[in-house]
Amino acid sequence: MLYTQEDVLGQLSKVSRLVKREIDATLLPYSLHTGQWALIKAVALLQPVSQVQLADYLIIEKPAVTKTVSRLETLGFITRIKEGRTHFVSLTPLAIERFDQIDAAVQETHQRLLTSFSLTDQQQLGEWMTHLLTLHRQEESL
Repeated sequence: MLYTQEDVLGQLSKVSRLVKREIDATLLPYSLHTGQWALIKAVALLQPVSQVQLADYLIIEKPAVTKTVSRLETLGFITRIKEGRTHFVSLTPLAIERFDQIDAAVQETHQRLLTSFSLTDQQQLGEWMTHLLTLHRQEESL
């Protein structure tokens, strides 16, 4: 079967919604959703990190980062420190304490979703997604 670009990207969009739904269900016991978990993981990787850097890294709008950071701050996962006009974000001790447990639950869901794919296929899929993201980020910086 020959897929058009629209078909491929439409399927990718459907898969994205499916994965989000499954990850949201996994995160429900932690009072988190997929977008919040993505931000927590980014902060864990980059901290301390500015909210502008988070928006660029996650490819989301700055107001969405501000809203998500505020919510995570309320939940006790994130702390903000203002230096001049810049807000730097870090994980709280609570987030650090629970990070491995939450990450393991999410990774288990990922494994379940990809169980029918060989490791080679998973690697190839990852390379394709990385390629798409790299192209998108290059277009944004032009």
